Amino acid sequence: MKKLLAATAVLPFLLFYSQPVSAVEQEDTLAEESIYYILVDRFVNGNFDNDEEIDIEDPKALHGGDLQGVITKLDDLKEMGFTAVNISPIMENEKDGYHGFWVTDYTAIEPHAGTMETAAELVDEAHKRDMKVFMDFPVNHTSASHPWLTDQDKQDWYASEHDEQQGQAELLQTPWLADLPQLDLQNKEVAAALSDAGKFWMEETGLDGYRIGIEPDTPVSFVAEFAEALHAEQQGFSLLADWKHADEEGMESFQEAGIDLIIDYEQTKSLDQVFHAPGNELSNLTGDKESEDNGVALDSQMTTRFTKKAIELGQNPVTRWKLGLTYLYLGPGTPVIYQGSEVAMGNGDEAPDHRTAQLNSGNDELSKYLERLSAIRQQFSPFTKGDMELVKSNEAMSLFKRSHEGETVYFAINNDTSTKAVTIDDIQAGKQLRGLLNDETVRADEAGHYKIGLDRETAEVYVIEDDKGINWLFVSFILAVLGAFVFAVVFLKKKQKNSR
Repeated sequence: MKKLLAATAVLPFLLFYSQPVSAVEQEDTLAEESIYYILVDRFVNGNFDNDEEIDIEDPKALHGGDLQGVITKLDDLKEMGFTAVNISPIMENEKDGYHGFWVTDYTAIEPHAGTMETAAELVDEAHKRDMKVFMDFPVNHTSASHPWLTDQDKQDWYASEHDEQQGQAELLQTPWLADLPQLDLQNKEVAAALSDAGKFWMEETGLDGYRIGIEPDTPVSFVAEFAEALHAEQQGFSLLADWKHADEEGMESFQEAGIDLIIDYEQTKSLDQVFHAPGNELSNLTGDKESEDNGVALDSQMTTRFTKKAIELGQNPVTRWKLGLTYLYLGPGTPVIYQGSEVAMGNGDEAPDHRTAQLNSGNDELSKYLERLSAIRQQFSPFTKGDMELVKSNEAMSLFKRSHEGETVYFAINNDTSTKAVTIDDIQAGKQLRGLLNDETVRADEAGHYKIGLDRETAEVYVIEDDKGINWLFVSFILAVLGAFVFAVVFLKKKQKNSR
């Protein structure tokens, strides 16, 4: 019965979320998006005609995933509530460049990924579902066999040396970028060539944005020029970036240069440290103002799987994911989810997980949870636009409040190893807190206090509404149904006894 009531409670939000809203009509903000990252070659093989030179037994070779495969999964991603997909680069690559970063031609599509027509179809099909499509756009490096390297007129297009990545070595792993020739992004001709390539893909496919990597020596001036060229070409075009520095110093200058969303891996590190095991306190996750404009993630194509770390500590990865996703979706920032997370994929290695996504595991518990979180996030504007405040903590349980334009919602996460509770008293008299995930209702005691209790390793979302008291009509109905059932059972047994 409790599960039935919980499902009924969230049904209005699912119905609301399912109503179509044109992407063109939406306010142009990435704060309201939820992004699903796809490593195209390791996602779904939708067209076997382009499977030349694939070897699924070789982890470094092509495995056959393509754009047609992405198209076949758009409905599933939409159902889970994702509003955008971020695909890996689909530009022409060197042999075995499954990740897309060994670019050999910035204005040609990788045949194993599909055709330019299929790329345009992907964007069109996504837009029909009110979803956006972003693509990774390599700007810092090319492949070692790019024609620019042997062009006598472009000898100064490459930097003679570059700074080593610092600060994130323990978190980010990108061996596929090792020893690649680095472009001199301060060279105006290089910047113009990359901007022209950006416009090319925009015109050919209708993409909604690019995601670039900001490395320690990526110049702000290049980012500003690149962003200006793209934004001038298409209104509402978005520019995302991976922040590979160890701290926030300099992040603001890139945001001012035109980056619309920065995926900050220091936040990934902080969230991972809290949610990979129970007992870790949440009180430091208060959500500063800067994080509202950031992308937030628990893992990615450049990090160790979140699932791997949970299993390593003997934890249930689904439970760990649920708590982490609750904060990801209801706290500040734009959630970015790596493919396979909806089935708690984990490769058991310290290296990033680039296996083909195991989407048919048969367990839909996490995908259903994502669906519910997405519906709630889209229904209540404080979760995407509001300020956040840590209201109360009791060891590893915390209650957060989010407010926007007079609307207030709460969410609580108990990351402790036992049942915990917190008490608040700043809610207007005559109100109650109604839970959306587990149908928990919290009413004031005689002193006007609201005691919010959660079982270990669970979460709940609360909205404020008028205290309706006990629904005696509903209770009477349930009692009547149970009474009729008991009467029927007694009657049938008595009839069977009399007939003997």
